[in-house]
Amino acid sequence: MSPDLPFPGAPMWILLIEDEARLAGSIRRGLEEEGYRVDVASDAEAGEERALENAYDAFVVDWRLPRGDGKTLVERIRAAGKDQPVLMLTALSDVEHRVAGLDAGADDYLPKPFAFEELVARLRALLRRPPLSDQERTVTVGPLTLDGERRKVTMVGPKGEAVLNLRPKEYAMLEVFMRSADAVLSRTVLAERVWGDALFVTDNALDVTVSGLRQRLADAEKASGAEGAPTIETIRGVGYRLAPDAE
Repeated sequence: MSPDLPFPGAPMWILLIEDEARLAGSIRRGLEEEGYRVDVASDAEAGEERALENAYDAFVVDWRLPRGDGKTLVERIRAAGKDQPVLMLTALSDVEHRVAGLDAGADDYLPKPFAFEELVARLRALLRRPPLSDQERTVTVGPLTLDGERRKVTMVGPKGEAVLNLRPKEYAMLEVFMRSADAVLSRTVLAERVWGDALFVTDNALDVTVSGLRQRLADAEKASGAEGAPTIETIRGVGYRLAPDAE
């Protein structure tokens, strides 16, 4: 089975950063059989160098690496402006480490040991997301503006400009809402667009992200004194919508 390709004959290009040679070799062979092009780096420094030099379609990053660690590596990739999907592999299965990886900028995580079929499914889900280059970089809803180039969200009002300090999933969810302002989005649609696949998202994870985002919007509204600030409404039995004008 081949992945969805941007155009015929152009395989998706994946950078795998994994120091366990046997596991890296197995993943590489499996992905190549699925039709992907794969590069492998065995430590954090080599991974960062390759990530910044080449236009990969996605990164698969192990948490524990020589010469650094996966969390810091993802933070540095994001700081350099790389917005490709990141799937993090980790033997650290506790919630604290998972949250830390996602907050660092990873889009999804996969605990070790894992089934190769699940890795492929998660990777496909991440790669189905439309690239930022296919979308308008700046989106405005009332006093709220999302700058996709700088991954910055601000709200402007009589008191000045307030910058929303968003976690990666909160930013991704707000972008989905703003690009579909006033439309009702089901929980399944939100899970697919923010996490890549509804199958791997718990109700609690989605609820916590919505709650956190509401708080960030409320804090920004208070700090800026903005009028008509958008709010996230719950549509019972259906999902959520970003209401452009709060009454």
